[in-house]
Amino acid sequence: MIFLHSDPFPAQLWFAADPPRGGDDPHEEHCDPDLDARSLRVLIVEDEFFISLDMQNVLQVLGHAVVGVAVSADEAVRIAQREQPDVALVDIRLVGARDGIDAAQEIFDRFAVPSLFVTANTDPQTRSRAQAVHPLGFLEKPVTAQRLRVGLRAVS
Repeated sequence: MIFLHSDPFPAQLWFAADPPRGGDDPHEEHCDPDLDARSLRVLIVEDEFFISLDMQNVLQVLGHAVVGVAVSADEAVRIAQREQPDVALVDIRLVGARDGIDAAQEIFDRFAVPSLFVTANTDPQTRSRAQAVHPLGFLEKPVTAQRLRVGLRAVS
């Protein structure tokens, strides 16, 4: 089960990779224009260059500041310590010995920075392991502006 602590519609946070529907999504009408009113400081933890670049662009369009991009768990922890982001967008599979789940756990334990997992790896075992670190939620790739907007609502 994927959940969003402060959202009465927890199923809205898990987004499957499906083609755009041209505005016929019934959940879009419930989007509050003030959701993007708070600019967040976001750490991106993603080892695929073009995906991280796209996320950076989408976040900036939504009015958020990207404080760093990490390609490994260790680099993510170093950037989180230096920049103190509001939230980390974390891919589960990363280069190096440690994965994004390890990074998210250490970043939360040391700096109280919550994570939102952004991943294509949604098998039940991985999802269960990731849920154990109590993320804000999960976004399945490909990430869209709408998915990020809804996912980042959980950051208070």
